[in-house]
Amino acid sequence: MAEGWPSNEGDLSMLIDTDVNRSVDSGFIDITMGPSSTFSTPSTRGSRMSAHDWISSALKILRDGRISVLDLLVKILDPSEVAYSTYRDRICVPSAKEKQLGTGKVGKSVRFSVGGFPKPDIAVSRKMDDAKRCLHMTLDTITPELLLTCNFQTTLASVVHKNTPLLFKIIMNAAQTDRARENNKIKDCGIACNVIITQLSVQRSHHSIFFSASFTLFCWTNGVSRQTIEALHKCGLCISFTSLLKLLERLAEQCINRACQIARGPHVMCYDNINISTSIFVEQRASAPAKVQSGTFAVLYEVRNGNPAHMQLAPILQRAQVASNLMFNADVRPTYDQMMSHHRQLCIHVVNILLEACSDFKDFPPLLHHERRKLLVGYRTKQYPLCTSTIDESSVSRNIAVINDVYINQLKMTHEELLDRAIPSFNDQSTNARIRGAKTLRTQDINPFTQLQTIQLGFGLFHLCLNLVWALLHVHRGSIHQVGSLSYFFALLDRTRLGCEHPDYHTLLSTLLQILRGIILNGWKVECGYSSLASFALSRPTTDDLLNISDTILLNHATPTYEPSKKKHSTGLLSTEPEPDNTAHQNLRLLTRDLLYVLELVTAISSGDWGRVEDILGSLAMIFRGAGSNNYCTEILHFLFNLKKVWTPEFADIMRDNALVNFSGLEGHSMPIDLNIEHLIKFLKMFFAAKGIYSTWDRLGNISATVDLLQNVKKQVGSALGIAYHGLNHSSPDTSASVWKVAKKINELRLHQFTSDRTEDDAVKPVVDTLMTGEKKMKTSTLATFNRKVRKMLAGEGFEQEEDEIPSLSFDLNSMDEE
Repeated sequence: MAEGWPSNEGDLSMLIDTDVNRSVDSGFIDITMGPSSTFSTPSTRGSRMSAHDWISSALKILRDGRISVLDLLVKILDPSEVAYSTYRDRICVPSAKEKQLGTGKVGKSVRFSVGGFPKPDIAVSRKMDDAKRCLHMTLDTITPELLLTCNFQTTLASVVHKNTPLLFKIIMNAAQTDRARENNKIKDCGIACNVIITQLSVQRSHHSIFFSASFTLFCWTNGVSRQTIEALHKCGLCISFTSLLKLLERLAEQCINRACQIARGPHVMCYDNINISTSIFVEQRASAPAKVQSGTFAVLYEVRNGNPAHMQLAPILQRAQVASNLMFNADVRPTYDQMMSHHRQLCIHVVNILLEACSDFKDFPPLLHHERRKLLVGYRTKQYPLCTSTIDESSVSRNIAVINDVYINQLKMTHEELLDRAIPSFNDQSTNARIRGAKTLRTQDINPFTQLQTIQLGFGLFHLCLNLVWALLHVHRGSIHQVGSLSYFFALLDRTRLGCEHPDYHTLLSTLLQILRGIILNGWKVECGYSSLASFALSRPTTDDLLNISDTILLNHATPTYEPSKKKHSTGLLSTEPEPDNTAHQNLRLLTRDLLYVLELVTAISSGDWGRVEDILGSLAMIFRGAGSNNYCTEILHFLFNLKKVWTPEFADIMRDNALVNFSGLEGHSMPIDLNIEHLIKFLKMFFAAKGIYSTWDRLGNISATVDLLQNVKKQVGSALGIAYHGLNHSSPDTSASVWKVAKKINELRLHQFTSDRTEDDAVKPVVDTLMTGEKKMKTSTLATFNRKVRKMLAGEGFEQEEDEIPSLSFDLNSMDEE
């Protein structure tokens, strides 16, 4: 029990002194409203009883009258009861014993306001002092480690319940009625009461900012204005806006110090450009900022499965000097094991499409994909953002400046520390091409760091997906009048906006996968051997049965038919008659096969399985080449060349294991490392733009260095306050109607069948078989040209950029959600 309160619930000697007890008889008689003869009182005033006997007698009377001690106190303290005014006036008067001791603690332990309501100030005050000490925090003591590891919900609740239980109960009783406390199972007053106590703690000491500092960061990251933050500061919920800016600056400094420590060991470094748009109403004058200001944002990551001995640069440079040419059969074409693995993954995709789309198979569990090289379940990637610089990385020379700024200016490293380091870096194709150009320019420089040899390049899988979807859109778009083309299906599904010049990437990807599922569902209906899929489900097929049928679907619906050799008559002469043709049917097969590559790539990335991605890298290179996306074909060839010819086996495994990241540790939440930096940049652009044109670039640098902390605080405080990430009624959109619409249309037009006299074929143009065309080009010229350019680049004789045969990527990425 707190000091100043009775240690025993039956001991009321601290509240009832002897002076008051002289007249206690009349008080009890008035309360119970019974005849005075029913009460036994001491016969004479001279009778001497101990305090314990007096209290026991008083409690017996209360018990007989079914009156609690609290009822007694409430009745006496009620201002409307004039008869008890004497007791109210004298209850705080010190007893003779207290006067003799000179303490008067009992008299001060319970005081009453003018209105007659109790205020236990000393007990609550001392407990609030304890809570204040637990919540004590200054701007200097707030660290990134605290914000990343602290659970605000449990910490706040434990401090409040342990240190201020009486005050918490008082506030809880004031916040809800007894009926609400018993019957209301949804509304929880605990959060509000905890926050009220933190407000009181801030009023007692402006250093008790454990909650208010975090809540200020939460408000700021959600776009709350400066004036609102100042108003909340006056209410004790936030720190001042000036203190907020100081806190951001100090956190940014500490974050950079953490990154400096990580940079001394194995790490991954990635960067991308960031373009900040200011208001269009900026006054055009000499000193005015540009409407769009460009810079570069870099992030460090801890290396998964990294060993400093395996990340030495010297062995890699030695292998590069003696590396042989990249060969199609040995290095590019998938091996037999890779082809069989990919085929098994496709069969599982085909089965799962049936199980997900057909409600008659709801009792069938989905099939699991075979793991090839998957991230461990529960593994969480750690990232360390750096300050945004004003260097625009859109040229070769500026990429050199970016790398120098990251390691020399921000991370405070020396050339000697970087001479024998191999640093993985995963970027988009254009950034990698500029870095290779910089390496060619710096071939004769003084050390491996200034030659940029320390940077070992890998491609970002997110940008690979972007360019793959863009290339396939270019190949299969067609027109609305061409049956089976993408434009035809877009019109069928009322997705006409996807036919514009800048389609939304995520809408396009979702629509492409819906079209693929519709094609596969129609294939199931054709190949299952039953009149309907419902009848097929009633037959209870086994997993082997489903896999066997899926293999047939892949053969009959996702494998292109190639032109047969010219027939000969019985005379031995070649026939001059044209072979029967069905362009729409052939185009649909090619579309299905290409979209299956997209589906496998996307699902392999989300599951965190790099091995499944590597199985199809050679095929993707051929598809890019056949579609006319020469730059990404060459990017994949560079990676395969390094993987099989240049990097040591141990470093090659490090590159494999760090192309994908997972920050939650949850299954199915992996993402490409370049997608993560896009999310961070989107957060920075949205947040910095919300602060207006008067924000400085230094402030953006502070924000970018703390972006990981700000996102973590946003989640932690939101969780502590019971704010859900999604609404209570949130659910994934149901696209089954679109899928079945595609399936029914294909069945109606019999596009899955070879029909030589199809009337719609007159308006249909054949599409390019990207895989076969890419293989032919790679064998005839692409590989030879690639090997020649690599030799020239290693010798410092120049670097030639590829030219794409399709329009430049032009997606709208504004709808990209944070993950």
